[in-house]
Amino acid sequence: MSTVAASGGAMNSAGNRRAAAVAFAFLLALAGCATVREAREEGAWLDERERWLAAHPVWSVSGRLGLSDGERGGSLAFDWSADGERHRVHLRTLAGGQQWRLDFGPDGARLVGSDLEEWHGPDADRLVREATGWPIPVRWMRRWLVGLPAPDRAALRYAEDGTLAALTIDDWALDFQRLSVPPGYSVLMPARIEARHPPYRIRAALSGWSFERPVPSGGNPAEKAPTGRAPEAEPL
Repeated sequence: MSTVAASGGAMNSAGNRRAAAVAFAFLLALAGCATVREAREEGAWLDERERWLAAHPVWSVSGRLGLSDGERGGSLAFDWSADGERHRVHLRTLAGGQQWRLDFGPDGARLVGSDLEEWHGPDADRLVREATGWPIPVRWMRRWLVGLPAPDRAALRYAEDGTLAALTIDDWALDFQRLSVPPGYSVLMPARIEARHPPYRIRAALSGWSFERPVPSGGNPAEKAPTGRAPEAEPL
């Protein structure tokens, strides 16, 4: 009797393992299906994103930046917001001890922050380079972050599904390592980017995309789209 019970227990255990394996395989299949995008002609995804941003010129995104020059490096949290051609970038150390704010637009740039005098200049790239020593291409990053190429002469490479996978310009090489649709929206946006200019490397993990809808005639000027914010940016 005990032998039968033991045999039945072994059979139940084996059955449970098979059921767990089937369930695991099913979940993997679902995960794989969730990442599959429809294939489009090269540039079609870009056209859609251009139209979306033209209709939603006020946007913001949060995340983390990883910076390295081959010898030194670090990680920063950031919030980037835009209102048309005007941008504000708030950077802070992950411990919150130091922070900086860069405002720039057609009329110039202004940089303030911890242990830093207020800097002004006509060129955001030059201002950041002179103040921090890092050659960050701010003028291009404002388009790279939203998944658009910059400048126009950049060489582009597309993935099999027609999304923009990489670009090169001068000594910079950029990879759009992951794209996803932010919660609450329907547009495909970058979630992970890496830019390289040897020996410099910039990695960005993006989350919390937020877009402001156009205000309908007679509508509330303060009306905004759902924030779709994720609780945390993914690790770098």
